[in-house]
Amino acid sequence: MTYRTEYTLGFLALLPLLATGVAKGTGWLVTIIVVYVGIPLLIWSLLVDRLAFLALRIICRLRESSGHQYYFERQVGKPGVSRRILRDIRVLVFVFFLSALIVPQVTQVNPQNPQNLVIVSNAFIYVAIFLLAIPSSIHVLLWVLEDSGLRCHNTSRLTVTVPAAWTSRWLSSLGGIGAFVSFAVAMGGNLDRAISLGFTLMISLLPSCVLAPTLFYRRLEPGIIAKIRSSKAAMTMARLFPQVSNPSLPPLSAPTLRSVRVNEETKQTTEPHS
Repeated sequence: MTYRTEYTLGFLALLPLLATGVAKGTGWLVTIIVVYVGIPLLIWSLLVDRLAFLALRIICRLRESSGHQYYFERQVGKPGVSRRILRDIRVLVFVFFLSALIVPQVTQVNPQNPQNLVIVSNAFIYVAIFLLAIPSSIHVLLWVLEDSGLRCHNTSRLTVTVPAAWTSRWLSSLGGIGAFVSFAVAMGGNLDRAISLGFTLMISLLPSCVLAPTLFYRRLEPGIIAKIRSSKAAMTMARLFPQVSNPSLPPLSAPTLRSVRVNEETKQTTEPHS
């Protein structure tokens, strides 16, 4: 699977920063690449696998009391381009809106002073990179668990879902409108200026929110998934759906998202005839 679309989009968004870096010297250019891409990747490589094993240990302890059964589905390949870009957009929105909420609280904003706007913009970028590197690790953790094939079987509702799939959507929408309104108020109530500056800052964050996840998918995620699926927690979950000892009967297997959808469609088609 290639990542040509994400690489192209990320490098196109990075071109203005690269042009500035070339004008200011090699040191500044290297700093841009390290800060925008290197730091998030480094933090994710240190945190995500540990968070994943922690999540699996919690699931193994709580699976009986929760009434749900967790297991690893057979992997069917990586998510498509559209799904990966949607993930990138969710991270971008999450980072941007939280930065818009935090920066006015830690930096004095004076919309009438152009020099102050430069300071605010720099502070915004630094806060956003921090949010991308550490809090956004939760997004990356959820991606890894989903791509690893981890599924939740609700035995009472007969549904199969991705554990905590709603969390990523909830995090990306957390305080979005309120954060931007507060950012506009901090800009002196000038909505046009807030939109203009906000659009510029969002474009500045686009390279990080596209290239860092893409490199993570390509270089780091396969190794983390391999460790997860071969872990003791995964073996424990495999015992939730033991094989039938009678060879004349087909073995029981964990339901998949696709099989559950097929069963639901079969029920819908048979009900009118009954």
